[in-house]
Amino acid sequence: MFGLMTNTELDKISHKGDNVTCEAGFTVFHGADNIFLGSNISLVDSILNAGSGTGSITIEDCAFMGHGVKILARGHNYTSYNMDRQLEVMERPIHIKAGAWIGSGSIILAGVTIGRHAVVAAGSIVTRDVREYTVVAGNPARVIIYDIRNKDGWLARLTNRVTRMLNGWRK
Repeated sequence: MFGLMTNTELDKISHKGDNVTCEAGFTVFHGADNIFLGSNISLVDSILNAGSGTGSITIEDCAFMGHGVKILARGHNYTSYNMDRQLEVMERPIHIKAGAWIGSGSIILAGVTIGRHAVVAAGSIVTRDVREYTVVAGNPARVIIYDIRNKDGWLARLTNRVTRMLNGWRK
């Protein structure tokens, strides 16, 4: 397979299912023992920082990442100053549910759950939970499509309306 390789970083994670793949650049920054991976997951060149205390990263089956994704369950206390800020670590679990797609360059911050089959658009910074079948985008990530299963919903109606308007302007 092109681009896929054996990666010693991936070997650090003992809790993983079958067919978990990564590429050059994949990094487990901290907390390999607190990372739990299902099966059929593509991590590409992500950076995972799970932490060693209350932080953890759980990625369920068939979830996949674009290039340069950062999943950060560990961070520093922004209310502290000087060396205290560097030394005080805060950790909260991250849970990425089955079938979720995390677009290239996105950052998932501590305490977030990404719902089943949700989509995080490229470059998004996720600071809050994302419901299943939802598409989010931006910094901070906001909902842009509430339910991708509803093909006849508001997005389809809006698209049809815009199409009719454009067709009317062309006459």
